[in-house]
Amino acid sequence: MSKRNQRKAGVNKCETAPAVILRLDERLFLGMYRLGMNLLLPSALLALSPILLSKRKRRTTLLPRLGFQRFPQLVPSQAKTAQGSGKGLWVHALSVGEVLSAVPLIRALHSRIRPARLYVSASTLSGYETAREKLEGAVDGLFYFPLDLLFAVRRCFTRVKPSMFVLVETDLWPGFMAEIRRQGTPSFLINARLSPSSLRRYGQAKKLFSPALNTFSRIYPQSASDAESFRALGVNPARLAAPGNLKFDAATTSRVPARVEEIRVKLAGPEGDKVLVAGSTHDGEEAILRRAFLQLRQSVPGLKLLVAPRHPHRAEEVRRVFAGDPLRVALYSALPGERFDVVVVDEFGVLGSLYEFGDVAYVGGSLVPKGGQNPVEPAAAGKPVLFGPDMSDFQEIADEMLKEGGAIQVRSGKDLAAQAQRLLSDKAFSAGLGEKNKALVERHSGVTLRVANDIVVYLEKA
Repeated sequence: MSKRNQRKAGVNKCETAPAVILRLDERLFLGMYRLGMNLLLPSALLALSPILLSKRKRRTTLLPRLGFQRFPQLVPSQAKTAQGSGKGLWVHALSVGEVLSAVPLIRALHSRIRPARLYVSASTLSGYETAREKLEGAVDGLFYFPLDLLFAVRRCFTRVKPSMFVLVETDLWPGFMAEIRRQGTPSFLINARLSPSSLRRYGQAKKLFSPALNTFSRIYPQSASDAESFRALGVNPARLAAPGNLKFDAATTSRVPARVEEIRVKLAGPEGDKVLVAGSTHDGEEAILRRAFLQLRQSVPGLKLLVAPRHPHRAEEVRRVFAGDPLRVALYSALPGERFDVVVVDEFGVLGSLYEFGDVAYVGGSLVPKGGQNPVEPAAAGKPVLFGPDMSDFQEIADEMLKEGGAIQVRSGKDLAAQAQRLLSDKAFSAGLGEKNKALVERHSGVTLRVANDIVVYLEKA
């Protein structure tokens, strides 16, 4: 990219921070950490192996994360492109949420960094499967992120040979970052955030995490308060770029036309039925929703409820929570063909498109103490948003939505029913909240292009 085009695209200018040189006490803490991890973790894994291997998600990920996998696993359609190309960009996203946040960025980078290779890793089975579905044709390879063991980390670096590393949001490991320093690999931390619990945990081990964070060439915090948190952990201000949240760009692209049409066919029913969408719900929350839904149907006859559990493998468990008179409950995969009052989503990749069919959206993980889930997707769909008292993992976004008037915070299931009834019965009021949410999302969009430009510039220099 030419300097003129960089300026035109708005590349973020950030002074170069000095290389990280660990003090003696920081070296001592890192050495103790590595010794403990490399001696104790393998022993613990061996002792717990009967339990770990009995669960599919652990059985599938454990050996690859120990280093026993092909690095990288080339996508067949991209294998020829990857072979023989010089540089490689490695993007790591912990799980589903991080992968979805990074999808627009990875797709933007795909054509812009050619002929360099583009690899993506995930730590969880659900994250890996989401990346495989969402990034088909956009990456040269996909693999599991190594556990923070010296053997696994170095084997990964030897096979992948990254020219640059990009970490999305979280999954920070001191041993891995020490290898980044040893290799001299430029690295970015993007969409970075620190929850109150993470800030406390990192602060308690500041001699480990401050050098790890200062290893990044640049850190892109989600918000101004996140930037302050990183400064409090000793991050050099020269490494901090302007705040911005990739989730706003990701939300505008989460609607998949083919998926929307599929949902339209599956949900075919009487015209005029009102729909409440409950996204990313957690254990214990569905029982609260059932009571609220039954209360709502007394004033809104024909109301439908679409429930998408945070973890789709819980779908059958959630179906049983809602089953029984007077509700007819169906799994999404069984539609069309069944009449329903409640649909429980049992597939990945549906929720972003599902919000289009709702009149009101409820954001899960907030009526139970789970920190809430991402409220940006329903906001981008132009829906009025409800969430419970605990939105601590998305506090700044939730606070801004409340301030702008696009969301309503409820205290309980009974309050949820009352506020949903108000929105469902007052079309103008409901539409007003939806428009405010769309405007908020549009105002915060554009971070993806800025970050992509900076990555391209750094990769060219690597």
